Amino acid sequence: MSNTRAAKTIFLLLFAISILLPLIYYNQLPERIASHFDFYNRADNWTSKSGYLIFHYVIIFFFFLIFGGMSYYAPRFPSSLINLPNKEYWLHESRRDHTFNMLQTMLLWLGSVCLALFVYMFYEIFNANVSGSQKISSFSWVSVIVFIVANSVIVIKYILYFTNKENKLGEE
Repeated sequence: MSNTRAAKTIFLLLFAISILLPLIYYNQLPERIASHFDFYNRADNWTSKSGYLIFHYVIIFFFFLIFGGMSYYAPRFPSSLINLPNKEYWLHESRRDHTFNMLQTMLLWLGSVCLALFVYMFYEIFNANVSGSQKISSFSWVSVIVFIVANSVIVIKYILYFTNKENKLGEE
């Protein structure tokens, strides 16, 4: 069986961190925040502190609703809305619970990767604004590449899993 509990725990932990970080550091931020950075990692757009906070929470709750909501409601979707390799095989009554458990786990890992990137970017934006440098580290580009690779690995893993009818229930 897939490791849904670990995926759910990591997802909820990252969600909590992404909620708490701005609250913890809010008073340290200047009233005018560098909120967007160019290709050279220099600030090129600013917003108010409250405007940034609203943007931050809108994005975080969007991730929570999309990935958390879809993972919760996926088993309730009609089969016609599910797109899987070997769909008839994997949605057969004898495998349906296992299939949705796997899909829930995948969605939670994808959501965790999104939240992790957003937590890291908040850290970068916070440092750029508090230090007064108005510049994020060059590692930010590496984090975007890690984000893309991690999402690709998760999706490919699950595509390969569902492409193979030989997988036995209980194996990932």
